[in-house]
Amino acid sequence: MGTLRGDNGGGERPQEGGGLPDLPPEWGTIIIPDDAGALDDEGSSIRRQFRRAAMRRRWRRRLHLRPEPLRRTTDDSPGLAVPLLIMSIAVIATLVSLFAVAWPGHSPKTNPQVGSPTTAQVSISLETVSLQRTDGTVVSLKELSPAVILLVEGCSCEQLIRSTTDTVAITSANTKVLVVASRPPTLPSGLNEKVTVSALADPNNAVRASVPALTNDRTSTAVLVDSRAHTVKVVKSVTTPEDFKADLARLQ
Repeated sequence: MGTLRGDNGGGERPQEGGGLPDLPPEWGTIIIPDDAGALDDEGSSIRRQFRRAAMRRRWRRRLHLRPEPLRRTTDDSPGLAVPLLIMSIAVIATLVSLFAVAWPGHSPKTNPQVGSPTTAQVSISLETVSLQRTDGTVVSLKELSPAVILLVEGCSCEQLIRSTTDTVAITSANTKVLVVASRPPTLPSGLNEKVTVSALADPNNAVRASVPALTNDRTSTAVLVDSRAHTVKVVKSVTTPEDFKADLARLQ
């Protein structure tokens, strides 16, 4: 015959007093509200956590990342939104840069380079260098020293010649100004009469060939030589006598 069991078929005897078994202590205190509607906020929060966890799992699978370790998910748990946003911005910036570089007809804008004056301080003897006057006669550079030699091949340089002549007249009246090119250049009118200014030809570029710093240079250049025809200063890409004004007193 069968036996009567008062445990609803569970096979275990009910605890003393006939009540329900105790809940696990880690669950904490459980309060059952009288109105079930009071649990709506908590239910919404739990559903948001589930949706957030599901989205993270999907993105981890798409990005071939390791599965996220099991842990309790809360509203404060960091998601993938910020990392995905950073990755998206980086990818978009890279693509924009590539399109900008590869766009047909694109050429990077660069500021025009303006040659700045450069100087050479090594003293070199030019006493054997000869130049030609406008009448074809040859004159030794030593006979014309001390002087400021303006090499103006391919440049009229009228303003430079005028300002150099005026500066020499004030600073070093005994110094000559020699305007030199492969053929005798044309001097501007109205030059200061206190200074001897000569237009001379250097068909073999002897001055540039004698100064190593000028061998491959074709810019407007000022070469200052003393009374022995030794260089005192060489200024390439010269545009104003201010670049060598302080050295004029050394030519005497």
